[in-house]
Amino acid sequence: MSLYDQILGTPFVYNHVRPLVVGGIDYSPFYNRVASRTGDVILDVGCGTGDALNYLKDFSSYRGIDTDPIAIRFATGKNQGKPGISFECRLCSESDLVDYRPTQILLCGLLHHISDQQALDLLTLAKSSPALRRIVTSDPVYLDKEPLSNLYARLDRGKFCRRREAYEALIGQTKLRVAEGEIVRSHPTRGLAKWLMMTIEPQ
Repeated sequence: MSLYDQILGTPFVYNHVRPLVVGGIDYSPFYNRVASRTGDVILDVGCGTGDALNYLKDFSSYRGIDTDPIAIRFATGKNQGKPGISFECRLCSESDLVDYRPTQILLCGLLHHISDQQALDLLTLAKSSPALRRIVTSDPVYLDKEPLSNLYARLDRGKFCRRREAYEALIGQTKLRVAEGEIVRSHPTRGLAKWLMMTIEPQ
């Protein structure tokens, strides 16, 4: 991991400095798409510092997984002892889908960190949950006539930022469908970066 990645990946920088750089971050539009409800089993792939739990209130069980040990330690410490909540430092596995049976899978800021083949493998794996109702994604996106937002996308730690049609094409290669997609500012009034948020459902 480069020094650049280490600095951007520390919890304080990620949670407090990064939002200032892009004019503010409000993930409410993302979690409004999740629309979790009592009984939901949520799998948060690439959970980072566990920011989802600042927004999600109604669910039966939440499992966050990430390959960043610093983020997982932070998330675990912040949520120690809370029932139905767990964090693990590892890759997503088949048991997360077949045995855990998530109804909702969160991929918040994940797809732009992985290659096309890795994304296809993950989405194919996601379909194996027998209870799957929805996958929700959010990622930086390259847009026409948006030089500032595109600059933020290029500076992101993720090396696979794409155009909207490229993200949607990945979904099209699976037996999933984009039920809704929208370009959203990182903050509704101050945000300088723009992201693509997608609600994906089984066909």
